[in-house]
Amino acid sequence: MITLSGLVLRDVRVVTRDRVIHRGYVAIESGVIVDVGEEPYRGNEGFDEVYLNNMVVGPGFIDTHIHGALGVDLSTSTSSEISKLSKELPRFGVTSYTPTSVTLPQEELVRFCRNVRETSEGTEGARILGIHLEGPYINPRRAGAQNSNYTRQASLSELIELADASKGLLRSITVAPEVGGVRELIKKAVSTDIVVQIGHTDADYSTTREAIVLGASKATHLYNAMSGIHHRSPGAALALLHSKSTYLELIVDFIHIAPEVVSFTIDYAGYRRVILVSDSISAAGLSDGVYKLGGLNVEVTEGVARLAGRDTLAGSTLTMDKAFRNILSLGFHLEEAFYMASTSPAESIGVHSKVGSIAPGKLADLVVLREDLSIAATIIGGRLAYAREDFLKSAFK
Repeated sequence: MITLSGLVLRDVRVVTRDRVIHRGYVAIESGVIVDVGEEPYRGNEGFDEVYLNNMVVGPGFIDTHIHGALGVDLSTSTSSEISKLSKELPRFGVTSYTPTSVTLPQEELVRFCRNVRETSEGTEGARILGIHLEGPYINPRRAGAQNSNYTRQASLSELIELADASKGLLRSITVAPEVGGVRELIKKAVSTDIVVQIGHTDADYSTTREAIVLGASKATHLYNAMSGIHHRSPGAALALLHSKSTYLELIVDFIHIAPEVVSFTIDYAGYRRVILVSDSISAAGLSDGVYKLGGLNVEVTEGVARLAGRDTLAGSTLTMDKAFRNILSLGFHLEEAFYMASTSPAESIGVHSKVGSIAPGKLADLVVLREDLSIAATIIGGRLAYAREDFLKSAFK
């Protein structure tokens, strides 16, 4: 990485938590944002200044549900492979993420937690904010692309072992409310600051609402792998949508959810509750072919990932920059798209005091967008983690 200590990004469209500063600046010192405002800049004369000719600068994307990309399957990867992926994710505008497991035997989940913890202690690239366990306490009938042979009743002793293996990095866990022991697990998780997500569930409306009252606060890829919306039999999706305290993950690849449903969800719930996630597997960023997801074979054809020999969607090949552009294509505003890609994810896992928006005191985790909204550069902690060659030539003459 190139260190950018004592730098001002000038003549840019700055997207803050609430508005767009159409001709603004962002000042960075020692990896932290120290000033944001409208031009002209009249701050520290000792700072280097880079003029970006009305490019867009927003908070870096935060992917809180990612199984892998670029050939790395996080569930079964080594620490070095996780580190490799961390270094590559900035090309998609991702500045931080929570590596996400699939349902696996306990010993493999423990290994996953240890590997992520070891990687988080010194890796470059996208910072690891925590661990998301997608399962194993889910409904086998709604397992989707997860191995139903490893789904099981909730176990407090297993949860404690996984939390210990992560040494405080276990940030969230996806459960199905109807699975035995989940009520007690929700109480335990919430009491230890582990976010509980609801997904891979056949629960009805009332059972899902009970889980929300107990402390579940997030939907795992809303609509997908859960009981849906029916006028005589409202399911988990409606309960999650209806609860104003619940964050809603959406996979906006226009494959998992129709564009019309994406728009409806954001219009109804409000963009501040919506979280863009990739749910990407190891095939993301690569060509069609056969890949692995937690030991299962996945066939990718024309960018769509399905379990080999079946019609079941198996994660996605979506990247966060594409999800961001897809949201804008539906007519939502820049500040709304950045909120869903950066701010809501940070809020949903309790790290918004440091990342997820542009404001003095926040870490300088930023993405710079060209006029066509492609990634020009990604800055993490005030360091240039990724940049297109033409950006380097024009910005650092």
